[in-house]
Amino acid sequence: MANAQMITFKDDAKIYLVRHAEKLSGNDPSLTTEGNNRAGDLMRVLTDKKIARIYVTEYKRTQNTGDSLRIQSGIDTVHYLSDTSCIDLVNKIKANGDLNRTILIIGHSNTLPTIIRKLGLLEYAAEDIPSNEFDNLFLIKFKKGRPSLTKTKFGLPSGVPAMMQ
Repeated sequence: MANAQMITFKDDAKIYLVRHAEKLSGNDPSLTTEGNNRAGDLMRVLTDKKIARIYVTEYKRTQNTGDSLRIQSGIDTVHYLSDTSCIDLVNKIKANGDLNRTILIIGHSNTLPTIIRKLGLLEYAAEDIPSNEFDNLFLIKFKKGRPSLTKTKFGLPSGVPAMMQ
């Protein structure tokens, strides 16, 4: 990794990462009913985690996924460019002084694995998240400068219709 992409977090930093929730089709779609429900589930899971800032891409689906938490908790949102280099995201995290805070990053199936690797977990598989998985919640913590990753699920399992919720 080039120096512009290197990022070193402090031991009290926590980074939550999720893929955007279920979306409609189209060029820049909003969330489906299932996706809106999942955004509410995300808010309920993270509301007491002391999230200092939410990072979202330029696409409505990432912004909508974080809206419930942003509005409910009054959290600032930063937009970053959605690309597989993650340079813009890393630069914005540094510029906002979030190296020792708890943040939420909302990304895409093809960018989250790269983001996880850029945050220091080089051994994390570089494969995209399956297109039908929306219920993964990743947490990266740092101890003595070394990151560790925990993956859990939140909300209903992906693929459960809204009428079942």
